[in-house]
Amino acid sequence: SPKPAAPTVQAPGRFVVQIGAFAEASAVRDVRGKAEKAGLATFTQTVNTADGQRTRVRVGPFASREEAEKAAAQAKAAGLGSSVLTL
Repeated sequence: SPKPAAPTVQAPGRFVVQIGAFAEASAVRDVRGKAEKAGLATFTQTVNTADGQRTRVRVGPFASREEAEKAAAQAKAAGLGSSVLTL
């Protein structure tokens, strides 16, 4: 008789909430300030795009989508955009 399959352990995912991507440093400062007043710790990532350099403002990482969704709701309540992304 075949051996029963071992139970699979799913590794926790890594999720972030992106509040926006901005070309202007002043916009990055403004958005980070609003997010941090709402209790969200932010970080930034600078990337080159077809439209030039952009600075992404993000919150996280989170171990679960549920945690990320809660942070996204906080961002929305503060009047900020938010998208949950999987890393």
